[in-house]
Amino acid sequence: VWLALALLFLSATGLTWSNYAGERFGRLLDAANGNAPALDTALPGAQAPVEDHSEHAGHGGGEATADADPADFDAALTAARDAGLGGTVVVTPAADAASAWTVAQNDNVWPVHYDRVAVDASSGEITSRTYWADHPALSKLSKLGVQGHMGVLFGVVNQIVLALVALGLTAVIVWGYRKWWQRRPTRDDRRALAGRAPERGAWRRLPLPVLVLGIPAVIALGWALPVLGVTLAGFLVVDVVVGAVRRQRRTA
Repeated sequence: VWLALALLFLSATGLTWSNYAGERFGRLLDAANGNAPALDTALPGAQAPVEDHSEHAGHGGGEATADADPADFDAALTAARDAGLGGTVVVTPAADAASAWTVAQNDNVWPVHYDRVAVDASSGEITSRTYWADHPALSKLSKLGVQGHMGVLFGVVNQIVLALVALGLTAVIVWGYRKWWQRRPTRDDRRALAGRAPERGAWRRLPLPVLVLGIPAVIALGWALPVLGVTLAGFLVVDVVVGAVRRQRRTA
């Protein structure tokens, strides 16, 4: 049971930043207002620069960073430290003359710290701030889940647990193949390469509550995990076609 719960956790947290399932998760966050609060980096009273659409305009968006004054790094960092941002931080230069520098805590080990500030490097003034404590519950769970998935959240203990889960998964896979080998035909047909498949239509013998709850759950899971949904739909189509062909042969 503990292995199943650990694998469910790893699957759920890993899918949040995957391509297709991650996009579905993003929709859920939008619908539930569960996104992290945005940091306002616009400097008060500053005019946004006019974008140059000429042929020779820069396309990399890195000119402001490349031209940043090293003294501004110190000014932004000092202002952030004075505002209470301790530990490891990430300092990001202003995107343009109308934007503030950002300093974000990046302490991923529990207890985590993810406060952020926007700093006017010319004056050392804090123009905006977001607190980790103000993040919605879904945003916190997503962030912490990713760090736990990567083995960072609880340091060495986290990594030991992940190693044990990997060993447990390997053992279950080996045990599964052993059971599959034991189910192989040994007398009726020794030429068969695989074990006997489950009987067709066995799902009809499931209890009605399982079917009533299980079918919508599978459909919802297929929507949330599009790759799994498409694969499952393809499997069902192949299974229906194979069943129809076999029935036609029996009646022929």
